[in-house]
Amino acid sequence: MTIESARQFLDEIAAAALAKAPAFPTPEPISLDEWSNARSTPDCIVKDYLFADVAVFIAAGGMGKTTLKLFEAIHIALGLLLYGLTIHKPGAVLIITAEDSREMLVARLREIAKAMGLTDAQIAIVMQRVRISDVSGNGFKVTEVRGDVVKPSAGIDLIIEACQTIKPVLIVIDPAVSFGVGESRVNDAEQGLIEAARRLRKALNCCIQYIHHSGKQNARDKTVDQYSGRGGSAFADGARMVHVLQSLTPDEWRNETDTELLAGESGLRLARPKMSYCPPVGDILIRRNGYRFDHVERVTTSNQAKLDMAANQVWQLLTFELSQCRYHSKNTLESLDTGLKRGEIRGALDWLLASQRIESRNVPNAGKGGKRTYLHPIASPAVTANLSEKTPENDETFASEKNVFASPPPIGNSPAANLPPPDEPFSSYASPDIDGEPMANLANQSRQVVEVEI
Repeated sequence: MTIESARQFLDEIAAAALAKAPAFPTPEPISLDEWSNARSTPDCIVKDYLFADVAVFIAAGGMGKTTLKLFEAIHIALGLLLYGLTIHKPGAVLIITAEDSREMLVARLREIAKAMGLTDAQIAIVMQRVRISDVSGNGFKVTEVRGDVVKPSAGIDLIIEACQTIKPVLIVIDPAVSFGVGESRVNDAEQGLIEAARRLRKALNCCIQYIHHSGKQNARDKTVDQYSGRGGSAFADGARMVHVLQSLTPDEWRNETDTELLAGESGLRLARPKMSYCPPVGDILIRRNGYRFDHVERVTTSNQAKLDMAANQVWQLLTFELSQCRYHSKNTLESLDTGLKRGEIRGALDWLLASQRIESRNVPNAGKGGKRTYLHPIASPAVTANLSEKTPENDETFASEKNVFASPPPIGNSPAANLPPPDEPFSSYASPDIDGEPMANLANQSRQVVEVEI
């Protein structure tokens, strides 16, 4: 081969490669019309939740993420409020599943509709607008490896073609791992899925949401940041919306909502750590019972209010325990199952001491072991001024006041368990008219003394 023929051969290869390269449009100057009408956000499907762009929904396996997506699909199809949020663009929802069969998803959809109490007319709309494409087991992918680069596959063109008649406002791809090239090159694989979704977005002007599994440790730690998904960071970085679903324990649910989970119910936290087209938004709390999902408003409580409630719980527990001849220090109080964390108990005790609602006193008749001290509940200064100076040592009516101590219901698993925090500020909570040792005159009563330290 001559030098000239070799040069011609290389030119032909270069021309062929150029012909296969993606088109790069020469940018034109910005027109006045473009300048005036350009939008900073795409179409909004659901206020502060879904926009016409790429989204990732992260949850651990078995948490019910697919069923929750069906619940959301019904609301979007009908234009009903979803978690109290307005549906700005109701329409068809396409669910592409490579995990559960179409039959199973239709059955779940039917049960959700029953739980919602939909009318026959509404059910007819759902049956028309919620489309389920089952590609499980047939190897359908939206990305492939070409020339050692992960790129959108021909499957994207098939979806675009099918959607010309469906015209979906949301496409759900479940689960993401089944539609990519695997996780051996994790960030390349995730970026390829993002590029595939962007092609769909550009062609269809809808939201494309991947259902993604959370990492094992992230699931155990209940993280809700945008990087809670398994694998790399390219998914979260490339998506414009990231939602994370985590379960809540009964105690966590109570702290968030001030309500209890009943038998058969579970609590879910739907976090929105990344929302590119709206200001930062809070978590969505969902109560689930079978196929029924209810949005529950979060109780917003200030740090001071939380401290006040914890202080009232501790004060009433000390009062009750004292009536039972149990004398507690900080250490022994922490050993009780009060429903409060150790830091919350210590903060409450510090606040009660600063507020002069408790004080350190000597345990009466400590007996063997010498002098010991305990935390004694007293009236707050604002109330003490209006009390008499009677004490158990000089007031014969103290015996009748003993029942006042025994009246508070319990906290935790201690004898004072499950006591709801009082609503009044703690300046209005005074112990009975006592200033001395409440059991000093009960010499013949059996006494349990808890060894204490301060």
